[in-house]
Amino acid sequence: MVKKLEVKVPAIKEKSGKIVKAPSKAWSHDELIAKEGKKAKGSKHEFELTNGEVVSRKKAAKVAEKAGEVPKSVGKKLHSHDLRKAARIKKITKKDL
Repeated sequence: MVKKLEVKVPAIKEKSGKIVKAPSKAWSHDELIAKEGKKAKGSKHEFELTNGEVVSRKKAAKVAEKAGEVPKSVGKKLHSHDLRKAARIKKITKKDL
């Protein structure tokens, strides 16, 4: 049986090409960038899928919509808060950083 492709967690792609994945869906891109510090400045907001692939916000929106993770009203680009809201996940606190 083939498992449905879903969005796993937010991720950022640093200018160096290094990909940093969030520990959970509770993390936002901004929180991930703050944790990584200066080296993450100017990084791209992306998402990791359940198959391990890291994709753009545009592709992640299509995957999340198709998987039923978010409503169609999300639009063309997925944001980390869209995943949290749809899954009813509480925002992380400063102590979690």
